[in-house]
Amino acid sequence: MNGQMYQICSIVAAARRALKNRSSICYIPADYENPSQFLCLTGSGGLPYTAHDVSQWYEHLKEQHLTDIQLYCPTSVRDRSLLGFSNTTQASIVCFFKGNRMTYFIADWKFDSKERKWNVLYTEHPWNDPPKAWPRFENNTQAFRSVLHDIQDLAHRLGFEGFANIFYQAGTILDGGKEYPDKAYGLSLPPLPNDHLRVFEAASRADVFGAMGSWNDSPPWAAHEKGLEQEYETLSAELLKQIRFGLLYAINEW
Repeated sequence: MNGQMYQICSIVAAARRALKNRSSICYIPADYENPSQFLCLTGSGGLPYTAHDVSQWYEHLKEQHLTDIQLYCPTSVRDRSLLGFSNTTQASIVCFFKGNRMTYFIADWKFDSKERKWNVLYTEHPWNDPPKAWPRFENNTQAFRSVLHDIQDLAHRLGFEGFANIFYQAGTILDGGKEYPDKAYGLSLPPLPNDHLRVFEAASRADVFGAMGSWNDSPPWAAHEKGLEQEYETLSAELLKQIRFGLLYAINEW
């Protein structure tokens, strides 16, 4: 999965866990992250406040009477080829406060070439005209499994056995396999209930949309040469859609 999407999902999951348990937040940054900073709208005296790590940020939100926190991300993008670049996930952290106040945080990632790590700054924005009812996200396992099967078959026909294997592995996780790839990569898994973690890890494994060497790279050209361009486009769009729906369900609906 895109590292930026992985981080925002993990932060929201950790905050939701802490809020439900009325405990401190527990978030372990990945090795490639410096501590994230959060530029918040208000602090003491109504002045802007900067939290210098996830724990400070969460404690500040509690002081602002946080009642819920959710992940938001679009289920389609205009150009999937851009997803291999930084700051293109279009994901945000949505915060709900007492008094029907809502805000959202958007991240900006910048690479620190000296430390060889990423600096991440989340900036809070007011949501002045929020929806009257926040959407609910259903378990999309059936639709997710279906597109994984179809795009695995397409990958075989295009001659990309590596991608076919990735889609197979994602389906295995979705069907109950517990060999989670993110754990093997040394990442701390989001603190989700088991059924939700399974969907999250399947989505993480199936996320093949990046830059050079990704599903966005050679496969579309092979599909064009074989007259399968439309099938490639349709299944790729549907895969991204089900990945994003899977994340929204896994992170928000527990």
